[in-house]
Amino acid sequence: MPDQRSPSHDDRWGGHVPWALRYPVISTRGDYRTFLTMLSERLYQLFLYNECQISNVSHFGARLASESLMRYRHDAKPAFALRIKTYFSPETLDCEARSKSYEDQEEREVNRLQREYNLVAIPGHGYNSEKAQQLHGELQIAQMKASVSRTSRIKDHWNQLLPDRLEVLQCLLSLLAQDGRHEALDSFQRDIRRFMADSGVQLNIKGNPPLILPLEEPLLQKEVLDKVLPRLEATFPERARDLGSAYHDLLKGVDTNTVFGNAFKALEELARNLTGDGSLKLSDRAALEKHFPKLHGTIRASILKLAGHRGDEGAHGRKGPDEWEIRYLLLSICNVALLLLEYKDHCG
Repeated sequence: MPDQRSPSHDDRWGGHVPWALRYPVISTRGDYRTFLTMLSERLYQLFLYNECQISNVSHFGARLASESLMRYRHDAKPAFALRIKTYFSPETLDCEARSKSYEDQEEREVNRLQREYNLVAIPGHGYNSEKAQQLHGELQIAQMKASVSRTSRIKDHWNQLLPDRLEVLQCLLSLLAQDGRHEALDSFQRDIRRFMADSGVQLNIKGNPPLILPLEEPLLQKEVLDKVLPRLEATFPERARDLGSAYHDLLKGVDTNTVFGNAFKALEELARNLTGDGSLKLSDRAALEKHFPKLHGTIRASILKLAGHRGDEGAHGRKGPDEWEIRYLLLSICNVALLLLEYKDHCG
């Protein structure tokens, strides 16, 4: 299979990696129809009354088309408020999903059999009653199969349209942040979060410029980084900055080799700070046993395996860990950092 994640490593993205490349799989938990209904109405209100005081709303729409790489197509007519409402409306996704379903293999097979049946079933040139009877039976079976699967296929297409909507929404938030209307933007983001929570959608908005994140990302920050960073800030602020930067690079779609390398370097520097050994390498079993003798052997083995993922040692010289793997590795690095801090407190 081709590496679908590799484009996110290309610096031509200019730091704005499309949402679908950062998160190729979207959780469909929650009621996206309700979420999009509330979002589309709120967007209509935002631009109808120009709450962000945009000097030229139509120009903003053209900028949004460029920023979203034409996922949103701008047209000066109708007014932008109505057009953006329509774009995010779940009814629009219904129409697009239904249209995409017409191209499914099941529907193409029905159309093929219908054409062949028409050629032999109509009296005149090519008429063949025996062939027509055979094709009629095949056509009925194909129609039944297409009918049975149609609802689920349309639903699948509907869900596949969501990443582009999220990308356009994130582009819209980014443009509003650039224009500096922070009070109105804060109010808008607060409403979006409420819509997400009310509809059970597993997303959140964080950062500046605003990023739309799966809930797993805030949980990673809340359960791991928010525990380790304050302790690092107090005694090793540089290490705290390094781990925080690696986490934000992960959210921005930076090359995963770089994310892992920077995070592990911060962890190794922390170990050197704690032990006073400026040449300590966490890939050195003897050094680990010397400086952390009271660590359980299984934990030392886990640290060695984690060190093995670095650069060419982990055979990642050309291809970094996948997006879902780098989250696990970053989580592991942060947990080891917390463990080393605990070791210092309890074992001296």
